[in-house]
Amino acid sequence: MALAIQGPQGPEAYGEDLASIHEAGFGDVARGAARTLASLLSRRTEPRGLVVDLGCGPGILAAELSRAGHEVLGIDLSPAMIAIARRRAPRARFRVGSFRDAELPSCAAVVATGEIFSYLFDGEADLERVFRRVRRALVPGGIFLFDVAAPGRVPGRGPLKLHREGDDWAILVTLETDARRRILTRSMTCFREADGAWRRSTEVHRQRLFRRGEVERALRRAGFAARAIEGYAGRPFSAGQLGYLARKAGAGAQGRRRAAFVEPRRAARAEASPASRPLSLIERRSSKGKRRASRDF
Repeated sequence: MALAIQGPQGPEAYGEDLASIHEAGFGDVARGAARTLASLLSRRTEPRGLVVDLGCGPGILAAELSRAGHEVLGIDLSPAMIAIARRRAPRARFRVGSFRDAELPSCAAVVATGEIFSYLFDGEADLERVFRRVRRALVPGGIFLFDVAAPGRVPGRGPLKLHREGDDWAILVTLETDARRRILTRSMTCFREADGAWRRSTEVHRQRLFRRGEVERALRRAGFAARAIEGYAGRPFSAGQLGYLARKAGAGAQGRRRAAFVEPRRAARAEASPASRPLSLIERRSSKGKRRASRDF
């Protein structure tokens, strides 16, 4: 059953102020994902091919990949984000649209960072529908890299209040969770200097917190071989984030890999030899064994 609560669904989501602040202060996840994906693509027999960046935001990932010679199509619901992306990554192509129903062309990889799938409020069935659309677009052996928000994002009973600032911007964030419904509410107040004056704007975003089992069942049912990851390019996820690397089975391996799903510990053992992998796909926890505190709200 669909929830009545909705996240940002129209042009008002990620307006000009929040889009600008996101580009200025919150690009680490996209840059890490770009490095991870570039390494994965380099190991393919055909390392070039279209990359579709769902929820591309201000084009940080697209810029990194296009500079490395990859063709990139970025899709985002926010016109303000797309305007920034076109300036930042002029070699890539961008269009305004929703990952829910945008036409996905045939491609070598699909990437979706920044927990965009957590804006799916119909739950596991909705997630599976999106995964099936992604799989249809991928060529055999194609790569699907993404992350989602999960329970544990707000420690204790909350709320959690955070802030960050730059030379000409600041943002105040309050995170609250509804544990029973598994909904994260992110209330953001933005301050940004523009035309010699400071202005204030607010946005409230709501996301579904997906359990690991929900994501993995949706991947299996959509026909992906997949494994959990713990970060991008040496940058561990914050508490309450899940990430996955999935592949569409190659033309000669349909029967062998259709139902394959590697659990995180098994995947870690399989990837244990440093000589066999230039980039760790199963990122390690810190020496203290703890995930770092959230830096990306």
